[in-house]
Amino acid sequence: MRVEVIIAAGGLGKRLGKSQPKQFFLLKGKPVLSWTISKFEECPLVDSIVLVIPEGMQNYAREHVLLPHGYEKVRNVVEGGKERRDSVLEGLRVLQTNTDTVLVHDGVRPIISQELIIEVIRATQKWEAVVPALPIRETIKEIGQDSLVSSTLDRKKVCLIQTPQGFKKDLICQAYEEARKRGWQASDDASLVERLGVRVKTIPGEETNIKITSPQDLVVSQLFLE
Repeated sequence: MRVEVIIAAGGLGKRLGKSQPKQFFLLKGKPVLSWTISKFEECPLVDSIVLVIPEGMQNYAREHVLLPHGYEKVRNVVEGGKERRDSVLEGLRVLQTNTDTVLVHDGVRPIISQELIIEVIRATQKWEAVVPALPIRETIKEIGQDSLVSSTLDRKKVCLIQTPQGFKKDLICQAYEEARKRGWQASDDASLVERLGVRVKTIPGEETNIKITSPQDLVVSQLFLE
């Protein structure tokens, strides 16, 4: 079994209001992306890593993220596209031919645990597609026109989805090629697999596995690291 990880860090992260993409922002003196890569570098079940970064930032990534830490598993650094779908597709195109399991992880989820990474890999040996999920604790309402509530959803039937998401290589490559041909867009990788009619398995996620999208997330992430 060969496992490769695609770390999707091709976004510009403008919502943080910083002068650089959020994956390069410092967290306890170290780029967010470096924290993320380290988690997969340390995992004994991960064979190699494909890093997808914003267009024109390869030199910056090598100088500020890769060289200071001497990662041995980062095999490829590729530039992403306009949309997340385009970025992940670029990563899929450079996978090793003998890889059979692919994990896709957000570059701005730096607090992922070794236990969750391993659990996703192991679950993907049984299921074609696996995603970590968290239960919803608050009431969920669907909003219609004029900000009026149109319905209240059963929170037992919905959940919050995280990364890393695990897939059989042939399946995720097929899903992304179909997305490219048909113009499908999705907020996560599993959504494209679902469009092929494949059932996706959920496993328990982690409360600490947050995605950094706001200044408050940076503060919370620092607290978790401490």
